[in-house]
Amino acid sequence: MFFYFTKHMTVKMACEYLKVSRSTLGEWMKKGKIPFSKIGRSPRFDRDELDQWIKSGGIKTVELPPIPTLNRKVRYGNN
Repeated sequence: MFFYFTKHMTVKMACEYLKVSRSTLGEWMKKGKIPFSKIGRSPRFDRDELDQWIKSGGIKTVELPPIPTLNRKVRYGNN
């Protein structure tokens, strides 16, 4: 949790901060869905900009349907 002490985060730090995979973050960067800048060739993420992005609805959660259950009794042994 060392990302709380720095304003500009690396890709690895941003993934941990946002709790997403590196590939998800890369896709968001390619599609322009997430704010970032480059220092040289390295992408950097401003923590304040990410917080604002999250508050404005940047990360959307997906609600999954409930898992269907089987309505039958399971027997064990020689019953």
